[in-house]
Amino acid sequence: MSAMSVRTAAPRLLAGAIALAALLGTAPTGSAAAAPAASGRAALAKQILATKGIAPATGHVGGRHTASSARQNLVDTSRGRGALTSPWGDRPNRRVTLDTRMLNGMLKLRTQYGFRIAVSEIVGGDHSGRSRHYAGVAFDINHINGRHVGSGAPHRNLMAACKKLGATEVLGPGNAGHATHVHCGWPR
Repeated sequence: MSAMSVRTAAPRLLAGAIALAALLGTAPTGSAAAAPAASGRAALAKQILATKGIAPATGHVGGRHTASSARQNLVDTSRGRGALTSPWGDRPNRRVTLDTRMLNGMLKLRTQYGFRIAVSEIVGGDHSGRSRHYAGVAFDINHINGRHVGSGAPHRNLMAACKKLGATEVLGPGNAGHATHVHCGWPR
C-alpha cells in the first residue's frame, strides 16, 4: 500500500470505528463535539436527581430489574453511560443515550412549571417496538402533584407544558394504553 493510500484510508477507518462505537454505545467522549454534549447530558441528569419534586421510579410496574429503572437510567447518564433497557422489552438489554432535549423538558416541568412529578419509565419497561423510549427521547409520568394520573391529577396542564417544552408525542388518559400515565416524547 502506498503512503498516499494509507493517508487517505486512515481517516476513513477511524471514522468507521467511531461510527461503530457510537452504534454500540461505546463511543469515546474525547472528541470536540461529543465532550460538550456528554458533559451537558451528565450535568442535566445530576440536576434532575438532585431536584426535589422529581421522583424517578426505582422499579417497574411490569417486572423487577432495578438496572433499567428510571432512577438508574438517570444515574447511569450522570456517570456518562448509556441508560439500560429492560430485559423483557422489545429492545432488551441495550444502552441508550438520553436526549438532552428530553432531560431538559423533564427538569423544566418542575423548575419552570412547578409540577411535582413521579417518572415511571425512561428507556426501561415494555413499550411498542418503535417507541421513542428506546430512542432515549421519551419518559412516562404516573403521578403529578401527589395524585395518580387518571385519578384527578392535572394531566392536561402537564401535557400542555410538555408540548411547550418541545415534545411532539404527548399521550395520556383518553389515548389508548395511557389511562394511568402521561407519555412525553421528543422528535427522534
